[in-house]
Amino acid sequence: MDGTTEPILVVIGNPIAGNPAQFALERALRALELDWRVLSFDVTPDNVPAAIGGFAVTGIAGVLIARELASQAAAWSSNPQQAINKAIDCFFRDAEDNFTGEDQTQLWLTAQIEKFSHGRRIWLGADSTTGPLQASDFEQIAWSDHDLTKTIAEASTIVLNADHGPDAELDLEDWPENEGRTLVIDLGTNSKIAANFRNQGYLVIGEDEFRVGSLQRCITRWTGKTPSEDVIIDAIEEYLSV
Repeated sequence: MDGTTEPILVVIGNPIAGNPAQFALERALRALELDWRVLSFDVTPDNVPAAIGGFAVTGIAGVLIARELASQAAAWSSNPQQAINKAIDCFFRDAEDNFTGEDQTQLWLTAQIEKFSHGRRIWLGADSTTGPLQASDFEQIAWSDHDLTKTIAEASTIVLNADHGPDAELDLEDWPENEGRTLVIDLGTNSKIAANFRNQGYLVIGEDEFRVGSLQRCITRWTGKTPSEDVIIDAIEEYLSV
């Protein structure tokens, strides 16, 4: 041991290689002039609850969970009777020093949705059981709905799940144009439909924005200070470009 006394944050993933989170966290902490240490660990899904339990008793200040392990992280709780979360991507110590977990991605997305409250909130695509949002919280609309164009025009928020359907159903040429009045949340990896929505003027947020928003919220939870989004974005882009 080297006698280090600065607060320690942990990032866990599987695999952890290629994850820009540690680099982005270190850059954000330096920008906030905080002398904190960040460590990364590769943890298999089955071992996630045990790992978090170990961090809880060792004085670790906080843990960032890769999204693919968030459902396993929810299996651990300092109060099992209150463990009702479907996913947890951030653990922190509350005012009573309890090791508490939250889904910061879901909380960030909810905050974005609340900014668009003027119309219908709809879900297009397959349901989701492990994602940061659940179809049951939205008005579920089928791609084949004969009133789809009208529904899109009336929507304030559109959630697109990973299964967007055949390419023929992704043609937005006949869909109403938008001037940033409607938020599109893309939960999938098909960049084609997100690009189509952007070309029509919709405000689209996807995986990159989720990552930045959740990191910013986690850092605020851990330190009480909020880093600039630009610092996090620049760090992630620098890491991924190497």
